[in-house]
Amino acid sequence: MVAARLEITGLRKKFGGVVALAGVDVSIDGSGITGIIGPNGSGKTTLFNVVTGAHKPTAGRVTWNGQDITALPAYRIARLGLVRTFQQAMSYPGLSVRDNVSIGFEHGRSIGSTDRRWRSPDEVLAFVGLDGLGEEVAGSMSFGNLRRLGIAVALAADPVLLLLDEPAAGLSDSEAGDLRELILRFPKMGIGVCLIDHDMALMGAVCDHFIVLNFGTKIAEGAPAEVLQNAKVLEVYLGVDL
Repeated sequence: MVAARLEITGLRKKFGGVVALAGVDVSIDGSGITGIIGPNGSGKTTLFNVVTGAHKPTAGRVTWNGQDITALPAYRIARLGLVRTFQQAMSYPGLSVRDNVSIGFEHGRSIGSTDRRWRSPDEVLAFVGLDGLGEEVAGSMSFGNLRRLGIAVALAADPVLLLLDEPAAGLSDSEAGDLRELILRFPKMGIGVCLIDHDMALMGAVCDHFIVLNFGTKIAEGAPAEVLQNAKVLEVYLGVDL
């Protein structure tokens, strides 16, 4: 079986006079865990926003499994199996935890299908460690549990490739450790991961491939050990004066 693949070619995004992406070319394997790293303002989240249809690119093309998805709306991209989380711990705060996850079920890839990874929102909640909390109002949850809820909603949409935008931000060391173990389970279930985070301990522990952005351009990619020895990466990201 051929792994799903995301191909990004010549991707540019301008906001007025600000160039957030300046011609990015990357290929992301939908079976492993790819990490996207770079300093603040390097274009990482903008890349996710364009790929998942939240923003339209100024130029360039995005293809998923050979299909051009550049002009598709976000909901159609999600139904093709490209699903993302957000930097903020987002939820519908007035709804229950279970109802939040139900939204993922209603708008995901396997609508109407009996061939789903999970049969109910409660199964997803148990998988991410929120079992027994289905009736809790989302707005009353702790920050760490809100992070888990965001991942649960994304998983309920039945992703092929899950894009996680800074999932460890604001977590304690213990919570980040639990997150690491959760992320490592995804490829074993046939879910690829593309991960943005500034927690380099987490990134180094889970990622098998790094892509490095700086000022909207790709400056390096490859195996984590190789990338973290790259002179340009050391200079612009890790703060080494060369």
